Amino acid sequence: MENFAITIAKSGHKTLHYSNGKTIIRIHSAYDPVKEAQHIVDEFNPTRASIIIVCGLGLGYHVQALTRKFPGHTIVVIEKDAILTQRVIQEFPEVGLIASIVNDEEQIAAVLESIDIRSFRGTALLTHRPSYSLHPQFYDAMIASLHKQISSRISDLLTRFEFEELWVKNILLNSTQMHTALPVQSLFGKFKGMPGIIVSAGPSLIHSLDALAQAYDKALIVCVDTAYKVLERHGITPHIVMTLDAQTHSIKHFLGITHTPLLLADVVSSPKVTRLIEKKIFSTTAKYYTAPDGSIKRESTPLMDWIQNFTGQIGDIQSGGSVATSAFDFLLTAGCNAIVLVGQDLAYTGREIHSRGTHHNDDWLPAINRFKNLDTINQNVIRKRKIKYVPSNNGSTVITDFVLDLYRSWFEDSAKRVPIPVYNTSIGGAVIANTTFAPLTQLVEKWKKPPVSPQQILSYELSHNKTINTQSLFNKLSRLYHTLKELHSAAEQDVAHMYTLLDNEDMDTLCSPFMRKTLFYIARHNLSQHKIDSLIKDAAQSAARQLLKIFTKLEDSII
Repeated sequence: MENFAITIAKSGHKTLHYSNGKTIIRIHSAYDPVKEAQHIVDEFNPTRASIIIVCGLGLGYHVQALTRKFPGHTIVVIEKDAILTQRVIQEFPEVGLIASIVNDEEQIAAVLESIDIRSFRGTALLTHRPSYSLHPQFYDAMIASLHKQISSRISDLLTRFEFEELWVKNILLNSTQMHTALPVQSLFGKFKGMPGIIVSAGPSLIHSLDALAQAYDKALIVCVDTAYKVLERHGITPHIVMTLDAQTHSIKHFLGITHTPLLLADVVSSPKVTRLIEKKIFSTTAKYYTAPDGSIKRESTPLMDWIQNFTGQIGDIQSGGSVATSAFDFLLTAGCNAIVLVGQDLAYTGREIHSRGTHHNDDWLPAINRFKNLDTINQNVIRKRKIKYVPSNNGSTVITDFVLDLYRSWFEDSAKRVPIPVYNTSIGGAVIANTTFAPLTQLVEKWKKPPVSPQQILSYELSHNKTINTQSLFNKLSRLYHTLKELHSAAEQDVAHMYTLLDNEDMDTLCSPFMRKTLFYIARHNLSQHKIDSLIKDAAQSAARQLLKIFTKLEDSII
């Protein structure tokens, strides 16, 4: 805080001013900064907002006044000067306790992770004008980033609401396949010293097929499910095919295949896929983040922490929302010394949606006639999306859309953070910052065959590691099957007994995903106890009914 100086105001309180060598700007009143701060807060009204964003920390007088007037609100303070922040916390330690103070975008992410977004009711902005005037562009950018990250958290919450029940259903149904599968953590760190390739289904994939065939003994090749048919039709076998999609339509990626791949499936993947593929590895999705106190926090897939209490650890893979982002984290955890993106166009290269040979093309072929060809179908799909032009690897521009561009940002951010090089080989696709563009052919020519090939490593691990042990899990599920029947009856007849059953930790874990929307609604509204009881009774009965249907399909395993 070399440009800031703390002096004593007329009132005896500490005050702050800023000097750029020519002009002195008073950050607080030279007479009474506490009274001034109270006046600022008295004119402020957050209405229904649950989060108050403050631009500028100063010495924190206005932050303390906000807490006194609005004690139930979450306060996030944006401050450009990190050294000033440290000094304020030293001088006024209570400020660091009542508000989250952020100096950059990464700290915003950490703060938002600690906030229960389920209680979010909007934001209100209090701008400390003297602080804001020093760096208006910084504060504007930080406010925009904060709102963007809040929107992302809300989107994640809505996604959880939409898919959580399906995830839990798939996890329980996939539990019958776990005893045939290797836990992915058996592969962690086993591919040190060799590059890893992520094969995606972008239009440029078709140009990398010959080089992929040459890379088989030199690099670990992980193919996303969408791209597998393209490889198989050209006689190329990836070492691993990865799937993440919980929805049943993902089976289309594997219908009609002639060779059975080694499948790496997230536990939420469609059971139709996991039942179809004999050789498989299971993984779980978890998110790791740094909390404001500096500790590492982990957020797992619903139900999976409970499941792993009985099966042992399966292995976490972090995801950015797509199977390719999960593959990125897997290669990193597997120990690869470089990550190579193939077919990761993140754009409509050549005005195509996917590489030729995916199931999408198969679905479209019956619709082709003399008035409509594949190009026309691709164009019709692109026109329905919110498109934009971005720089291309061939020096021109290429069309992308909002969702693909979000994934491009994810890869750019991830490539910047990892300690190994990331190569982008997608000719004509979007430029991905923080990666090195190189044709796959050039990379493969430089690589040497490792002493032990990727396939040899996989064969050894598959034959020498134990599959997931599910005996304890099914013993527990068997006991819970009868409790669920009891809950279904109690929800109709005995509310007190219903609450007793739901208070059981195991029952709460199983039922909560199916009751989440109701619990969220109750938390956001001031309801009578009678209304709460009625809502929970309906939700509990519905949860029990849905779970009993799932358990009936597990009957051979749990009885």
